[in-house]
Amino acid sequence: MNLQFAILGMLAISPMNGYYLKKIFDKSVNYFWTASLSQIYRELNALEAKAYVSSAIQAQDDRPDKRVYSITDAGSAAFMAWLTHFPADLPTLKRDEFSLRIFFGARLGKDALISQFESFIAERKKIIAAMADDKEEITAVTRRVKAAAPRDKMCMRFITRRSQLTNALLISWAEDCIREIEQTPLEWE
Repeated sequence: MNLQFAILGMLAISPMNGYYLKKIFDKSVNYFWTASLSQIYRELNALEAKAYVSSAIQAQDDRPDKRVYSITDAGSAAFMAWLTHFPADLPTLKRDEFSLRIFFGARLGKDALISQFESFIAERKKIIAAMADDKEEITAVTRRVKAAAPRDKMCMRFITRRSQLTNALLISWAEDCIREIEQTPLEWE
């Protein structure tokens, strides 16, 4: 259900087609809320059936026509109701394969365990770098809506900064773990 609200939120910023919506998802909320193109189109159809979005065919000279979706008044009301009603308990991430692997990591050799931490660090560094690259795309999206753009940019910066800090903290934690493994005189093999 929350994917629908993510889509409504994007459409509240600017009307767009499903393909562009997926592109924006990949460059922004994908770091904390993923969606495939087929999921996005399925949700757009469901939102249109609820009259939360409307669509219109937009002709293009050099490409096939595209369907552009816009949020309706009913969709805006549903989105705002969701946004303003803060739940008593927010669901947290319950599945983290890396943490599960490290939890049972004593079964690995020292070098294998360190290698997993190093791979984790490399992945987190890639995420931080990708977020920096994606910043330009997000700025382009928010530029499309002049009145809301400064607030949208600010809130998007909040989440980008949270993700950057979280990843930096995870990198620091993984580096500490590697140091501890290297400095602790345990039998590993």
